Amino acid sequence: MKKKNSAAAAPPAGPNLFGEAPPPAPAKKDGLLAFSYSKMSLYEECPLKYKFKYIDKIKEEPKFYFAFGSAIHAALEFLYSVRNPPFPTLDEVCEAFRREWNLKSYLEKGYRTQQKSDDDYQKGLLMLKAYYEHNRARFAPPFLVEYATDVEVDGLLVRTISDRIEHLGGGEITIIDYKTGKDVRREPAQLYMYQKITELDPRLKEKIAETYGTRVNSVRIRELLYYHVPSNKEYTFARADDKEIGNFWERVLGVADSIRGLKFDPTPAERACSWCDYKALCPAFFGGHRHAPQPQFTAPGNIEVLVDRYGRLKEKMQEIQAELDKVAEDIGRSAKSGGEYAGNAFTASVSKSQKWAFPNREAVLGVLNQFDLYQKALDVTVAGLGRLLDSPDLAPDARQKLLEQAVRKTAVDIKIVKKGE
Repeated sequence: MKKKNSAAAAPPAGPNLFGEAPPPAPAKKDGLLAFSYSKMSLYEECPLKYKFKYIDKIKEEPKFYFAFGSAIHAALEFLYSVRNPPFPTLDEVCEAFRREWNLKSYLEKGYRTQQKSDDDYQKGLLMLKAYYEHNRARFAPPFLVEYATDVEVDGLLVRTISDRIEHLGGGEITIIDYKTGKDVRREPAQLYMYQKITELDPRLKEKIAETYGTRVNSVRIRELLYYHVPSNKEYTFARADDKEIGNFWERVLGVADSIRGLKFDPTPAERACSWCDYKALCPAFFGGHRHAPQPQFTAPGNIEVLVDRYGRLKEKMQEIQAELDKVAEDIGRSAKSGGEYAGNAFTASVSKSQKWAFPNREAVLGVLNQFDLYQKALDVTVAGLGRLLDSPDLAPDARQKLLEQAVRKTAVDIKIVKKGE
């Protein structure tokens, strides 16, 4: 992540908390393969998708959740980028978030509407307020913030970026990684990568000497911590043993060997393929749909032709989705109270339930702000607000205010099974 500037609280001069991060890693360095955890996980998801992104360098569509996470990270980076107290005020942290948010338009961030972008902006402000209040009593200058490094090992040039590193003394450190998406426990593979590369990184010993005036013989991970910002939950993982790291590294080297061997066969999966930005270029996607037209592939370098083809396919997808939504609505209307219904080729299981809807999101955000309820709602979504309304702990006046913005709607769930399958 790039270093942020602020008139309110400028970063200190001299050796800094950002670890003097190197520029983006080159594709190759003396025959080394540029590698990272994200590259490995993408290859394991689909080797052909890896090829499209990292070798053919075909850009994916912007993702709004990446833009949101990046802006939250930028605000937290600003918060902790001090050598000594005082720390930035909450207003200054929110201003750092606003600056980062406004660097791109809503379309560049991956949103379909300005309203959704504005909603997430308000959500981010509430999230940062809750984080600030939850952690203000333990604010302390960190060892490093947004520390990026490239380490050469086993023919690889491996990049890691640590959101925050705390030095516990004697070369022992804790790495904190912020998460802004769903509150799920991550598999430990990413943690193994942090541990392996961090303990091999020669720059960290120098950084400890520069910052604390003490030289250490080695750097050792004591623990790794996932911090889920929306809920202020912390998941701590102890240092992995040598066997765990060894097994993980064999997996890394296996992926690297496959990349060097140019093994880029697709691994189709219905859910993953349906959301993939490269499906218009992928023979496996079209091959799995008998009635879909076979694409006329164009060399990736012919960007004008690719842009037109991409646009036409997006239009078709939107038309199909609109038709699908209309048919689902008609099924729900015709199904009365639900049940099973059989056509000539498919059978549908239809169920109905009552759910909350909140048409005026701006008014809802105002209520959450008024009663300081964002942390209890966890997310400004229909599900999150519904859980909040159903909570017995919700104050009566807050419940009444939310109910004024809520309406009950009938939700229809349709499960389709093809006959004979």
